[in-house]
Amino acid sequence: MEQIKNDIVDYLKANSFMDNNSSLKDNDSLTQNGIIDSIGLLELMDYICEKYSIEIPEDMLTPENFDSLQGITNMITKLAK
Repeated sequence: MEQIKNDIVDYLKANSFMDNNSSLKDNDSLTQNGIIDSIGLLELMDYICEKYSIEIPEDMLTPENFDSLQGITNMITKLAK
């Protein structure tokens, strides 16, 4: 799970969503902290699908699954099984 979190943070930093010196706690809100917007979320979804070779079902497109590192990691872990 740590590797998934690191991959997501690396993606956010590499794509200028986050400053390289920024840190992110597992349950920090990506949208409320201004890290990512709706377009950024779509780009992040594409990255996740490609990186982990998964498809995200429509019923999993919820704020709980995309607004924090923990939510994203839990979703990827469930879908990658």
